[in-house]
Amino acid sequence: MTALNNLFLLLEQQLMHYRKEDFINILSEDFLEYGSSGGIMDKTYLLHQMTEQGIEDCLFTVTEFQAVSLADQIVQTRFVTTNRTNGNRQNRSSLWRNENGTWRMFFHQGTPAK
Repeated sequence: MTALNNLFLLLEQQLMHYRKEDFINILSEDFLEYGSSGGIMDKTYLLHQMTEQGIEDCLFTVTEFQAVSLADQIVQTRFVTTNRTNGNRQNRSSLWRNENGTWRMFFHQGTPAK
């Protein structure tokens, strides 16, 4: 796995623990998510839905992970998650932007996988 893949896989997996501090630090202020449920959520909405501590054990297994540089300072991640409790699979894609030396996610979309 490349250094680019390693960096962004780590960031994506951090968010899968649903810790408020991680969402504050990693999501861009203009973050937007098109969820697999069909809902559209921004950073403020997500922060109001979570607790400080999040969850200890990640609920997802990540496969087929790729981080692709789309332009200078813009990276797209593409991957599949499998929920460990119910087996549901999601195709996922995130857009990341380097903001003053820190990578922040500004868009995410999850779609049910077959």
